[in-house]
Amino acid sequence: MNIFFIIATFLYFLGMVKYLLHLATKNRILFILATIMITLGFVAETIAFGQRSMVTGHGPYTNVFEYCAFLSWTVFGVFLIAEGYFKIKPLGAFMVPVGFALMLIAIAMFDGSEATLPVKAYWLTMHRTLSFLAFGAFTLVFAAGVMYLIQEKELKSKHFGGWYHRLPPLSVLDDMNRMGLTFGFPIMTVGVVAAIVWSSQSYGFIIKLNTSTVLLMIGWFMYATLLTGRVIFGWRGRRAAVMGVVSFCVVITALLIHIG
Repeated sequence: MNIFFIIATFLYFLGMVKYLLHLATKNRILFILATIMITLGFVAETIAFGQRSMVTGHGPYTNVFEYCAFLSWTVFGVFLIAEGYFKIKPLGAFMVPVGFALMLIAIAMFDGSEATLPVKAYWLTMHRTLSFLAFGAFTLVFAAGVMYLIQEKELKSKHFGGWYHRLPPLSVLDDMNRMGLTFGFPIMTVGVVAAIVWSSQSYGFIIKLNTSTVLLMIGWFMYATLLTGRVIFGWRGRRAAVMGVVSFCVVITALLIHIG
């Protein structure tokens, strides 16, 4: 295994621990160190993918190790962008563990294989690339939803404890939910279309129905419903948060079944 994958995983672990400690203590130094660790880990993983691609001649799309490692990379990439844009310090405690868990799965499933992509795999490559990017965006929707539900519970109980003072206002979390959904759903949809084209060209049928595919389509429908509800019916707040969390759980279950 490329040493940069190992370095990235170690840095992600350090960053995750520091984000969790920052959530507990609100120590500014811990937050700065955590962000530095995650950024360095992201750079290391990017280098690892670059080197692996030079050897294999394709992107990270052919086995469980590459799937999980690339999913992790997209989660951390979206996280770094979101943290810089929203300036929400607790975000790392909710998104980074997801990315780190994916890296652990990737390393556990590494078998040294370097499979090749089929010839003229343009649609397959588009499908997998866009699907992974959408997953990173949906991780943001998930994290925003979890934080929203925690903060809402604090406000309703009128118990303004540690969570209340650590998490951002509900309006900010709802806006984060909206932006993650607005970015993730369209590219997920294009990814689904690319998968249909690839399946039609390669196998002669539109789509192969199995457990993971059915769950992914259910997840797509749930995100479509949420986006439609937000745009047309003005859904906000708790409803959007709950649907974002549940939809993510459906999608990640589908992905784990698919790569399992």
